[in-house]
Parts: sequence; structure tokens; C-alpha cells
Amino acid sequence: MVIGLLFCLGSTEYGDIRSGFPGAGFFPFMGGVILVSLSMMLMIRSGVGKEMEQGKIIKFFPQKDSLKRLVIVLFVLFMYSISLVYLGFLITTFLFMILLLKFLEPQRWTTTLMIALLTSISAYLLFEIFLKVQLPKGVFGI
Repeated sequence: MVIGLLFCLGSTEYGDIRSGFPGAGFFPFMGGVILVSLSMMLMIRSGVGKEMEQGKIIKFFPQKDSLKRLVIVLFVLFMYSISLVYLGFLITTFLFMILLLKFLEPQRWTTTLMIALLTSISAYLLFEIFLKVQLPKGVFGI
């Protein structure tokens, strides 16, 4: 919830709506609103859940390796943001999806490679071709 509020506050610096069109801060603001709303719904739901009525303790990380998986995802996201400039959008997204699919929720290699390829190509088509967003090309120019 705090992260969502920080997004909302930070987005006001860029402006939400300019001349009737969404400004640079519109999407971060809406993302923050959605994050805060979902956090509040989760807090309310967990407060009145059946587990609370039965006196069971609800763990924040329900599985043993949940914290480890969270740290891995955060590290991979950090590396994604760094390598995006050097490797470009397509290659970085492809590698990111392979890491997530193979090591967090182990899949067969064929499934992993197909999903990673489809995801990176679909995202490229959506952003670069249809929405005309300039994506990082990296040192390879792709």
C-alpha cells in the first residue's frame, strides 16, 4: 500500500492530464491507485477470513521458500532494468521470461522457450509496432 501511495505522490510531479490528454504521470498515478485499492481489499479480506475465525495464524509467506522466491524476482527485475539498456528490449525480455519460467516455476525447456519467445515478440509488437513506443535497441541493434 505504501508503494502505491509513493507512486501516486511521485506521479503528481509529472502531471496527470494536460490539455485533455493523459500526461506522463497519468499511468503511474493510476497504477498507484490500483495498487492501493488491491492492497486495501486484501487487508480487509484477510482480516475477516475463515482462518482468523478459527484462530489459525496466517503466515505472511505461506510456503517455505516464498521469501527466497521474492528475493530472486526482485533481483531479476533489478538486473532486467540494468541490462535493458545494454542488451535491448527483445533479448532482455526473452532472458527475463526464461529465468522466471525455468527457475521460479520450473517448466520444461520447450514450454519455457516458447512462452518466452511469444511473450517477447508479443510485447515488441504491442509497444514498438502498434503503440509506436521507442524501445531500447541495445548494442546489437534489435
